[in-house]
Amino acid sequence: MDVTTRHADAEDGTALLDLWHGFTDHLSEYDDRYRHKENADERWLTYFENQLVDSKYGTVVVAESDDELVGVVEARIMGNHPIFRLEDHGYVNGLYVIEPYRDEGVAKAMLETAVEWFRASPRHVNFYRINAIEGDEIAQETYEALGFTPVEHVYEKQLE
Repeated sequence: MDVTTRHADAEDGTALLDLWHGFTDHLSEYDDRYRHKENADERWLTYFENQLVDSKYGTVVVAESDDELVGVVEARIMGNHPIFRLEDHGYVNGLYVIEPYRDEGVAKAMLETAVEWFRASPRHVNFYRINAIEGDEIAQETYEALGFTPVEHVYEKQLE
């Protein structure tokens, strides 16, 4: 499978919705709160166009094969922590690859493109993070196989 990666542009917005739905459908398998609210598509497109296209603080990397988008990942810059020695760093969200292209190196290729973006001026970050939803052992195994190390766990308690 011949796959290339690139940074998304405004014209990709509508095509990205299918990938975004694939990602959020996957999350909602583990937590129903990830199902879409009303007008979610329009709100996501506005966010994409205003916060991620041609931004120095965020980008969307896509994987493409035969003029079809087959994967997506959002990369953002997270700011210096005001108290801790946690400097600017990258954060990856929404990593998703459609079924026929999984286990073909597409996620790794998109992350490599994101890393190039993280390292470029004016960002110059030294590390980046990615989350896996609780219960998604495949994502956890994939990230660890790609060299990620778990650094924290998020816990939640419902209020009665």
